[in-house]
Amino acid sequence: MSKNINWVRMVTILAIITSLAVALGASGQGKGTGFATVDFKKLSNGYKAREAVDAELKTMQKQYEDKLQRRNNMPFLTEDEQKQLDALYEKTPVSDADKTKIAAIENKAKAKSDEIQALRQKPEKDLTAADKATLSAADKVFQEAQGKFTSLKEDLANQLSQYGNNKSEDLMKKVRATIGKVAESKGVAVVFNSDVAL
Repeated sequence: MSKNINWVRMVTILAIITSLAVALGASGQGKGTGFATVDFKKLSNGYKAREAVDAELKTMQKQYEDKLQRRNNMPFLTEDEQKQLDALYEKTPVSDADKTKIAAIENKAKAKSDEIQALRQKPEKDLTAADKATLSAADKVFQEAQGKFTSLKEDLANQLSQYGNNKSEDLMKKVRATIGKVAESKGVAVVFNSDVAL
């Protein structure tokens, strides 16, 4: 997945930055003369905080996918109804009263969809002026719903990416600080990523 690629890329960049920072700090203060390596693959695979962030991101991604799927399946609901449905599904746990509200909204969406589908199946000659007006309005609502769906999909993807990047940066700061403390306590001047150190 792209987040794993980003994690590896960030770890590699972090290793280089950490190496330079420790080396510059050591040369400026006259402390530390040794070199050390850190196995970032092993570190990242066994880092419990990273596992927690990955699990959190997976949960968020599932919630976003469910939200998009509902929007796609129920285009004739109003924006307020969509938001109400989202809020109800995000509750933990979902109460019986909430389940009743969810069912009512989803039944309304299904009834409207069935009505439009039935009108579309009628022969053109059998459509009344009211039927044609209903279909025309439904087409407009559907097009607007598709536009909102596309916009929401992009927004949610950006939110997920930004959240993941922020969490990764936070984790990397902690890792870098820990490596710096250990390196200083051991008198190490430079710390390399074991992948790039021969």
